[in-house]
Order: sequence, then C-alpha cells, then structure tokens
Amino acid sequence: MAPRSRKNATSQFNVMVVGFAGVGKTAFIKTLLEALKLDSPKERHTLFDPPVLQGPLTKTAAPYTVSVDLDIDGEKVALTLIDTPGFQASFLADKQLHDILGYIEHQFDLTLAEESKVKRNPKAVDTQVHACLYFLDPTKSVLDEYDIRILTRLSRRVNVIPVLGKADTLTKAQRDRMKPAIMQSVYNAVNKIPIYGMPEEDEEDEDEEKDKTAGSSLEGFLKQFDYENEDEDTRILIDYIHMLPFTMIAYEDDPQTGKPIAIEGTPIGRDYGWGTIDCMSPTFSDFNDLKSILLDTHRGFLKTATIEDYYERYRTERLLIKRATKLKSMDLSKKILEDLTKL
Repeated sequence: MAPRSRKNATSQFNVMVVGFAGVGKTAFIKTLLEALKLDSPKERHTLFDPPVLQGPLTKTAAPYTVSVDLDIDGEKVALTLIDTPGFQASFLADKQLHDILGYIEHQFDLTLAEESKVKRNPKAVDTQVHACLYFLDPTKSVLDEYDIRILTRLSRRVNVIPVLGKADTLTKAQRDRMKPAIMQSVYNAVNKIPIYGMPEEDEEDEDEEKDKTAGSSLEGFLKQFDYENEDEDTRILIDYIHMLPFTMIAYEDDPQTGKPIAIEGTPIGRDYGWGTIDCMSPTFSDFNDLKSILLDTHRGFLKTATIEDYYERYRTERLLIKRATKLKSMDLSKKILEDLTKL
C-alpha cells in the first residue's frame, strides 16, 4: 500500500503570552484575532470570536487556550494562543512562573512519551509552545529584578519575544529611549539573557579579547556583521533584533460587546477625543511586524528552535536524570545485597 500523502496536513503553531498583570496580554490576543478576522473570508469570521473572549475585557483569572485555523500562503496552520494570569510582584511570581514552566515542560513530556512508543500515532498533535511573548510594563524604563529572573528562566525552555504593552501611554520619544534601554538590560556584560534571536556565548572564544569586547553589548555583536553581504536568514534575524522589543497597542473595546469601537476608516483603533489612532499602523506600534514574524517570516525558525534546541535539551536532561536514578538504585540494591550476605 502506498503511503498516505500529507500534503494537506495541518501545521500546529502555539504561542503563549505571559507578563505582569495589566500590561495588555489578553488585549493583544483579542486584537490579533480581530486582525486575523480582517484577513479571512467573511463566512469564517465566527471562528475568531471564541466564547472565552466574548464581552468586555476582563482580568485573566486562569490559563486558557484559543485555537483558530488559518491559511497562510496555501499552508494550513492551526494557531493556538495560550493566555496566562498576570504575575504578581511578590513571592507569588516564582510560584506562577513554576506553573508556566511546568506547562511548557509537560508538552515536552507528551512528545517524549509519543517518541517512546513502539507504534507512534501519525495524527499526534504538536502541543509544544513555539513562542512565548513576554509583555513588559510600559511604566518601567528598564527591566527590574523580577523581569530579569522570569526572562532568564523562561529562556531556558522556550523562544521568548519581548513586547512592550500599552505603548499608547508613551510618547514617540519615550518609546525610542525605552527600546534600546530595555535591550541593554537583556544583553550586556553582566546579563546575557538568551531570549529568541540573542547571540549565544561561545565557550571556545571566551579567552579571545576581541570576541569578549564584541560580545559585551548587543550593538557590538551586531557590528560584526556586514549586512549587505550576509545570507537572507541572517539578514532576517538582524532585522528582527533591531525591532526589539515590539510595541503593542490594543484596540479600544465597546463596553457592552467587547468588540472594537466604531471608528470610520479604522477597523481596529482607539479614540482619544482629540484624535484617533490605527492600532495596526506602523506609525504607532509594531503590531503588523510582530504578527508577520509569528505567522510568516520566523514561524519556521521558531518551530525548528523549539524541537532542535529546547526539546532536545529537555529530553537529554530527562534521560540523564532517569539514568542517574537507575544507577543510584542499582548501587543501593548492590549495597543491600552485600549487607545481607554479612548477616
């Protein structure tokens, strides 16, 4: 029997949003779904109105997922968005982070269990988290100790992309100052948080003064590249790094329905009385760039990094722990037998 064609197979892409309370995580999900609705045929619009998000914007009390089927350049993509409750600036933040990491690792465990089967399920769904959007508080000019701790731990398990939420509360000058300041907090001589796209330290070059100098700042790292002579993948990554962190402005919702308020000529916007803004306009936010990176230009990179880097690292850790536990058990059994022979 000839093997079944998988040309019509659906590709899974899973995105988690995390951050402190009140920084625009849920508002981003609602805005993204409205933007995707505009890109889709009218008869499919109801797919982008999941019951969990209907009505006015409310505080996220428990994690939930929203899934929509997309057609991206002829490819069927099942996009799943995972919303999480906001972190609290206290000891609770560590507990909340532990739960989020537990969720991410559980998806790895599901993959590991499937791989361990003699006969694998050809219809197994990929539930691994391919990207994690970390929403930053716009009232902070740099990362604080909580941000650094959370980003560092998250970056060991998932592709983290920083997003500056509620960017409409900032002037253009403030945004222009904050973006490089935040990235300096992420990557400097002391902290080199390995969020998605950041350079990884090369242990073999640690003794070379030239590489130390170049790698001490993000600007120094980028200066090592001759943009015009780099390959397309490298240029895409360089362009991405220059955009970080992405700024995001959510639409203003109708207090009764939760849908975008009616603004002539602007389907997704905000009305300030003195004027209106289009939330998808590059003049005000990086929403379209972020949407494109997630669903188009970097989707393949993010999925590859998830399986080849994060999953393989987790898999290796689990197997080493299992082996160490087995060896410890064997040593203990051997010692018990030796003790018994002495009786």
